[in-house]
Amino acid sequence: MLAVHLAKLVTSCQFWATDLTASSIHLTNKTAQVNELSNIHVFPDLADPKTYLCDVSPEQFDTAIIVLPKGRKVARRWLLQAFRCLKGKGILYLAGANDEGIQSVAKDTGELFTQVNVLGYKKGSRIYRAVKYSPIDNLPDWAHEPGIALGTWNEFNLEIRGRAFTIHSLPGVFSFDHLDDGTRMLLDCMQISTDSQVLDIGCGCGIIGMVAAHLGAGQVYLSDNHVLSVASTTENIRLNSISSAYVYASDLYANLPDVKYDMILSNPPFHTGKDIDYQVAQALIAQGHQKLKPGGSLLIVANRFIRYERMMQQIFNNVSILQENGKFHVLSSQMR
Repeated sequence: MLAVHLAKLVTSCQFWATDLTASSIHLTNKTAQVNELSNIHVFPDLADPKTYLCDVSPEQFDTAIIVLPKGRKVARRWLLQAFRCLKGKGILYLAGANDEGIQSVAKDTGELFTQVNVLGYKKGSRIYRAVKYSPIDNLPDWAHEPGIALGTWNEFNLEIRGRAFTIHSLPGVFSFDHLDDGTRMLLDCMQISTDSQVLDIGCGCGIIGMVAAHLGAGQVYLSDNHVLSVASTTENIRLNSISSAYVYASDLYANLPDVKYDMILSNPPFHTGKDIDYQVAQALIAQGHQKLKPGGSLLIVANRFIRYERMMQQIFNNVSILQENGKFHVLSSQMR
């Protein structure tokens, strides 16, 4: 929304805006339309995941603004993009909180830009200003890391349920460089009926949906609100030759087709910043009840201290534990 505010204040300038979540991009688009702002351009096009990693033209902009994203590797990727798209003597503004790593990212900024100065600080947050004078001969080592360097992916290989998968992923995607133990437990539990309709919601790199397709699902729908997750899933569907799979940028069920599913699978997020937040999972469970066919199932994997089974029992009137260990459990509820 910062770009919308600036576009209203300075109508003589052209503004480009992006974000990491589909919901934020959608709201920015809607707000710009309601305010009839023709000088703001929001990207990527959420209707076409193939455009999610398309960078703007190099040396196109006079100024870039970065509000610190979650994760230093994501911030480094954005710094490289900003450096690439700024003209010579272009200005970068960087803002964020001390306890979220703004000072570390400011050090990274100094390895690309010159004159990195603090413009102001208040209540544990800082704003920096930096200048791009000219291309540098030797980029810092981190700028060459897979997934941070533009046009690259972090790659790893998996063997699951009798099939090998190659995974391409990016910083910011959940468990972007390995398969987490909770997801592996869910994959081991999954029993997929032939020709069933399956939804992998909060898909991350897409491995749950791809394994469902491998096990016989007729159609698999994969969705995530994080645009880099959608880009990674789209790439992995192509890379692993998964047919009858459809990928959506969606905040939970908001942008999904009107389909009833035989099974909904998820390893839902439970953090908002540093706090545990049950709202996403609660909405996923409650709305999932409306999206299942009679006899359909919702399967969720979670840390054992997170009591999703109470929500599932309340909404579905049934819940069972399919598998558990000292850290995780897989929960199942059936639409009756």
